[in-house]
Amino acid sequence: MSTAEAEESVLEMETSTETVKYRQSRLMWWTSIVHAHEDYIADALKHGATQVAAEAAASKHERGEVRALLSELLTRAPVDAIVQFLQVTRALDDPAALFQQPEAVTALIASAYPRRTWATKMDKLAREVAADDASWSEWGARWGEEFSAVGKAAAKALIETGAAVGKVGLDFAGGIATLLRWTPYIVGGAALLGVGLVAASAIRK
Repeated sequence: MSTAEAEESVLEMETSTETVKYRQSRLMWWTSIVHAHEDYIADALKHGATQVAAEAAASKHERGEVRALLSELLTRAPVDAIVQFLQVTRALDDPAALFQQPEAVTALIASAYPRRTWATKMDKLAREVAADDASWSEWGARWGEEFSAVGKAAAKALIETGAAVGKVGLDFAGGIATLLRWTPYIVGGAALLGVGLVAASAIRK
């Protein structure tokens, strides 16, 4: 698809009823995840769990849903909207990060389209696949490669996100790994602004 065709497709989707319904359905999905997260915490507290333990357990319980939604939004929202999202959320090393930035999630949903625009290689993950750490790691590495290749703003956002985590010794790939909770490892290769990078590093908490 040419640039002109892509722009025309985006314009058509922006004004379509399909897009309005799509965004409404994804907002409902996000809202259901938030409510399930809150209910899980409330139930855990009733059974004697501490606040920290309850929140950690709730985030783990909703991990597959959160990752599935995130994988869809990160392949269907425009590049500039994703850059803004990353600038706000920064460290997404745990699903709880999204619950702490609900406005950023809703803004990303409000920009997303029913179909992919910039992404040609990557697509969303099913809940069951997204819940698996190894599958999520592989998806994250491939998504990072394609997203960083679309332009300087995208690459810069990923670099700044990695730096904001505050972990010493992480290179570009390591920064993306922390961003998307690629645990326990990442294996990927990326080219950033003409600089080749091959990474195979362990991410330890």
